[in-house]
Amino acid sequence: MADWIDAGLKPSGVTDKDVDDARFQLTEIDPFTFFVNFNRGTSDDNRRSILSALKEAWGLRSDLPTDFDALPVMNPQNSWFMPYKKKREHNHVATLWRFYKHCQKIDSVEQMDTELFDACRQLLQVGVASLTMGMFWSRPDFWIAADSKNRSYARSLGVMSVPEDGKTYLAWLREVRDRSDKSTCEFSLQAHLNTLKGKASPEPNASVSPNADQADLSDDRVRSYWLLAPGEGARLWDNWYAEGIGAIGWNAMGDLRDYDSKEAMAEYLPKVLEDSGPVHVAQMLWAFSREMKPGDIVFAKHGLWKTCGWGIVTGDYEHDDSQEPYHNLRKIDWKSGVEKTMPTGVQLPLKTITRMTPKTKYLSQLAQQYGDVPGLESESIATEPPKPSPAKPTHAPYGMSDAMDDLFMSAELVETCVELLRRKKNLVLQGAPGTGKTFVAKRLAYLLMGEKDESRVQMVQFHQSLTYEDFVQGFKPSGEGHFKLEKGTFHNFVDAALAKPDMDFVFVIDEINRGNLSKVFGELMMLIEPDKRSSDFAIPLSYSSDRDATFYVPPNVHLIGTMNTADRSLSMVDYALRRRFTFVELDPGFGSDTFGQVLVRAGASPELISDVRERMKRLNEMIASDEANLGRGYRIGHSFFCRTDGEPTDEAWLRNVLSYEIKPLLEEYYCDDPKLLRLALEVLE
Repeated sequence: MADWIDAGLKPSGVTDKDVDDARFQLTEIDPFTFFVNFNRGTSDDNRRSILSALKEAWGLRSDLPTDFDALPVMNPQNSWFMPYKKKREHNHVATLWRFYKHCQKIDSVEQMDTELFDACRQLLQVGVASLTMGMFWSRPDFWIAADSKNRSYARSLGVMSVPEDGKTYLAWLREVRDRSDKSTCEFSLQAHLNTLKGKASPEPNASVSPNADQADLSDDRVRSYWLLAPGEGARLWDNWYAEGIGAIGWNAMGDLRDYDSKEAMAEYLPKVLEDSGPVHVAQMLWAFSREMKPGDIVFAKHGLWKTCGWGIVTGDYEHDDSQEPYHNLRKIDWKSGVEKTMPTGVQLPLKTITRMTPKTKYLSQLAQQYGDVPGLESESIATEPPKPSPAKPTHAPYGMSDAMDDLFMSAELVETCVELLRRKKNLVLQGAPGTGKTFVAKRLAYLLMGEKDESRVQMVQFHQSLTYEDFVQGFKPSGEGHFKLEKGTFHNFVDAALAKPDMDFVFVIDEINRGNLSKVFGELMMLIEPDKRSSDFAIPLSYSSDRDATFYVPPNVHLIGTMNTADRSLSMVDYALRRRFTFVELDPGFGSDTFGQVLVRAGASPELISDVRERMKRLNEMIASDEANLGRGYRIGHSFFCRTDGEPTDEAWLRNVLSYEIKPLLEEYYCDDPKLLRLALEVLE
């Protein structure tokens, strides 16, 4: 190849890299990488020159090709089937040679060794598309490349499968041959012609002039819009703005042009970093190095709620080991460095890099805030067609009449609770055991929402073992020998509420005073305050390594806690929490009309209902008057008598409730006062 370069030819690069990035002459090459010299994105004249040199050197007699229209080609920036030696496995080249020779020997495609195909596919920088391209180059009468053009043509013929390994490639090839009457070369040519006829997007290397504005874009060039996060916040953004660059991390991957597919990146990622989502990271790296183009618009984001500014991409991807802290770069002409805060309820994605379209909600918000971003209002910008909205589930409407059918409290108190919940956002229902606090909480949630939508109501129960890590965020075992940062129950609930800012969500905390509230809530002690419910107050959480990954509680999230006032084992509620909640006491509802109706529906006689009401009235008056030991908070609630098992509600049932539910509770209340216990038990006899 050195002779070719001296002769003015333009083959692929001929130098390798060792572990110290020192370059040296290639000492080995696989057959498919050799084919790339004349099967890559270069001029037809250069292809003919290289093939002419080969013909002369090897004494070949075939005529030189006159065109290359049916030929699938590799991206010239990433055309090797092997990585540099510093990343190359010892058997990499040998495995590709073995498969190449195998493909030359077999008499039919059905004889292809799928295991050997898969062994090649597992090699770094060898994808299904590139490998099948190499197979086509070596025997164009046998194989069809599974590249994007051919897969698109195959889909037009009804072949919807996507080759992922040897077996699925053979299945795809069979189906293509069954549905097409063309030879393999004719098929490849037609796929190429289809692309030319229907082209609506730029060629992979379409160029756009530096400092491109919308007018500079070619007719077939569709501008893309991106969010890109400076990983170290304001300090790194200042460097970007001053130097006119944008960057992305994962330096251990080296030059991203060394990989020919996202799959190749994903395969190598676990070798250089501990990451639970290599596919997700590979998609970001691929987007930054291959899909972002000069002329695209980039917004720099700061966390989930703010942006730092915007600019226009002016250069292709670069890799610079001397650039710190990130080696993967692009030139960006930053037009604005003004910080903007997203409207409350509009959350930016957490990903380092995100592609957007003008239909994206947060992109339209950015356009409104910056006002001078080219192309966002232009009809010439292509947009993705809106996806059909899934059918919304219908939920039964829920109003005051529905609530009053269930609740043993006055309509005025119910309306007060809903109003407090709207105003203060946080409400605690406290009261004696059996007053239906949890039952009431869910009905208040339905009333607030105006419908019975269980998907927007979530309940948890606090206990002494509950932690911040369970509730908000923390590290948990991943099952793979290490710990992974995971969101807690409330964090996930808030994420769901942020996705639907126009709808109310209610989080119910049963037995709220059973948890160590300061420990469980952490930063939430501030964030749940009604006047802190916006992205202006977003802050990083305790375990977040990215200080830009901030969190806040939106105004459409409401909290309802329940608290049993008769549990001596519980400590007083944190005073800081009391300031953030309103408190409503629920009384026993024996005297309400709803209580009587419930017992009537259960089959109780009027005499039995009257007996229950009389006994419990006397008993609760006795408990309430004992302010030195018990008091109002220890009264006995109506839920002890609201049966749901469908059995007869008669004298025998009442006797069982009094003897085996109420009596043990009284014995606990008066464990130190036999005289008062005797008086209380007389009420039950």
